[in-house]
Amino acid sequence: MDVIGLVIFSAIILIIWTIFYRENPLYKAVSSMSVGLMLAFWLKGGFDTLIKDVIKPALLGFELPRLMVLILGLLMFMRFFPNLAYVARWPVAILAGIGTGIASRGAVSAMILSQIRVDSFIGANLITSIENILIWVGTISTTVYFLFSRERGKVLGTISKVGQVYMMLSFGVVFGMSVYGSSVMTQMTYLLDYPGYYVTAVAVVILIIDIFIRRQRKVPEDDPVPEIDPQI
Repeated sequence: MDVIGLVIFSAIILIIWTIFYRENPLYKAVSSMSVGLMLAFWLKGGFDTLIKDVIKPALLGFELPRLMVLILGLLMFMRFFPNLAYVARWPVAILAGIGTGIASRGAVSAMILSQIRVDSFIGANLITSIENILIWVGTISTTVYFLFSRERGKVLGTISKVGQVYMMLSFGVVFGMSVYGSSVMTQMTYLLDYPGYYVTAVAVVILIIDIFIRRQRKVPEDDPVPEIDPQI
């Protein structure tokens, strides 16, 4: 990437990050541009995949599975016709049923049964034993948290609160790992390397000036103290 490209890329990163300070027109423009480019990229890839893997094999090769997929996809557009809108529910129902069945079969076995299936809570050492107990308690309590069909009394309420704590800890760990190991740290390297640090320095100066101007606007002028008539 050339110098001009790095400068533009660094500027876009900093403009996106300005939302942490306050909303501004530059952030709205860049975020809208990013969303538009992303949607255009996904739409182009989706159309290419649809033509290559579904339409051509279905119409030219007369492959029955792909022809059924094409028909179900076309039925989705029936919602634009009021008299045939109910037909659009059929492909949604098929997709939801098959997807739920496949996901449940793998999720229940891998995420629930395999974690609570413990031969012995006593492991090779103390750390392993504690890990087995924590995994078992976390799996059960988190599952109980999503049981909405029964009223939560003292027992289920306490267990569900334990599950909530487990989820908050898990979300925090996942977020921390994503920030540390994902594009956030990569973006930091762009901002701290040449020529990104020049853009960063300019952004810091602009930020300081903006804070100073906004503070000056918020300083109230000294109102004159009204004189009190001694005869009142």
